[in-house]
Amino acid sequence: MKKNYLFYSLLLFVVFSFFLSACKTKKVKSDQGIGSLIENEPKGNNDSDIFFKKIVAHKNNSDAISFSAEADYKDSKQSVSLNMEVLAKRDQYIFLNAKAFGLVNVARVIIRPDSIRILDLINRKYISASYRFMQNYSSAPIGFEQLQNLIWANAMFDPKTGSTMVDSLGQFLVLLLDLGNTRQKATYSKSFNTQSVVLIEQGKTQEMQVNYSDFKEVDGINYPHGILINILAEKNMACKFSISNFVGSIKKDPQFAVPKSYKVQVF
Repeated sequence: MKKNYLFYSLLLFVVFSFFLSACKTKKVKSDQGIGSLIENEPKGNNDSDIFFKKIVAHKNNSDAISFSAEADYKDSKQSVSLNMEVLAKRDQYIFLNAKAFGLVNVARVIIRPDSIRILDLINRKYISASYRFMQNYSSAPIGFEQLQNLIWANAMFDPKTGSTMVDSLGQFLVLLLDLGNTRQKATYSKSFNTQSVVLIEQGKTQEMQVNYSDFKEVDGINYPHGILINILAEKNMACKFSISNFVGSIKKDPQFAVPKSYKVQVF
């Protein structure tokens, strides 16, 4: 694993530590014993369309969000804490600024619909990658929309008629989405708030688990103020985000300028 991979994994909400793991992986358990089918499970395509549209309609979909976060990362060999600032404008960008000890800027990331760009402020390096680059390491169809859904605390993929099974777990609704080599298990409350998302890439037996907790309604958005991400792969990793200063708006767009002296890497 490269020296700075920790920072990149953390700054991109640990998503890429799952999708960029191209080495040996750890086997994970398959979905079993989820529970009995709910009584109002849609029976036909029309019922499914209506039911899934209702779930999608309850997604967090504000024009913008911003918040601060304490990010605590841990794996079998190390642990680190960073302070993060997150600004996101729907369908335009996701911006992350990370500081160590609350003072030292270590990296900035801007994720746009066409690219992912990272300023490594410690090693004076600029990295630009397309979403196509991720396909070299994963068959999961991850793009800007899925990362945006994650930032807005939604399931990464919306349910689709013909490839989604409806199940239940106690008081929770469970949707199992088949994406080919990738499977998504999304758990919702009875009011359709996303409680957790599990992505399993079956070809590499890798798994990412995202759990949302401590929901608070701010500016009309019911947003979790606790987010826990676990990665089960060659190296198990966990990152806990404690959210504060959440608002449903952005006062000023972030600045992302690349100094001329920085080394450039394009993927």
